[in-house]
Amino acid sequence: MADEKNAPKVTSNKFDFSKLNTLAIVSLATAVTSFGAVAGVITGHIALAQIKKTGEAGRPAAIAGLIIGYATVAGWIALAVAAFAMRARGYEFGNNGPMGNHFGGHLGGPDDGQTNWLKHGPMGGDIMPPIPMPDPTATPGVTTN
Repeated sequence: MADEKNAPKVTSNKFDFSKLNTLAIVSLATAVTSFGAVAGVITGHIALAQIKKTGEAGRPAAIAGLIIGYATVAGWIALAVAAFAMRARGYEFGNNGPMGNHFGGHLGGPDDGQTNWLKHGPMGGDIMPPIPMPDPTATPGVTTN
């Protein structure tokens, strides 16, 4: 018996996952996806309250979920404000692309049937003269003098 008292105590270095707060992990996982940033913030606050009461593990995960969630929501707000400011200055984000009618837009112009980016170039200057189009009412092979 004397040997048992003097023997070194063996401790395990394994983490006990049964003492980990589940909502802390949910907070981190949903905040990382970016689509669940709001859910990550909500579950992070609930997890911190539960950890404070019960003493469970997972506080760093809950805090990380809160930070990532709040940063993502702040990024969404910043993008929305920037898009609003750009739209107020005349930029369009529809079918015409972010630079007006240069990337995409409708096919065929009002005068010569070319796309606007081909006719005007990506920066707006005329780079190509209009292509003459045949008269659709003329009979092929018949010339009139």
